[in-house]
Amino acid sequence: MKKYFEYSDTVSNKFWEINLKGKQVTLTYGRIGIKNPAQIVKNFKGKSASEDAKKYAEEKIGEKIRKGYLES
Repeated sequence: MKKYFEYSDTVSNKFWEINLKGKQVTLTYGRIGIKNPAQIVKNFKGKSASEDAKKYAEEKIGEKIRKGYLES
């Protein structure tokens, strides 16, 4: 699963992207147009790692939507 969100107002013009691959979640974010955006990689371990990763991704997506980010 890969989703891309953008947020724009009078001060900000930024993006946030989430990429879920099995037990790994990668978050990429920053101002739109920058060359080296910030990136966080979170790996889950254990029997329920895939489920935990999916739950984490859904929580983060919910947070961004509540903050006003729109999916592109």
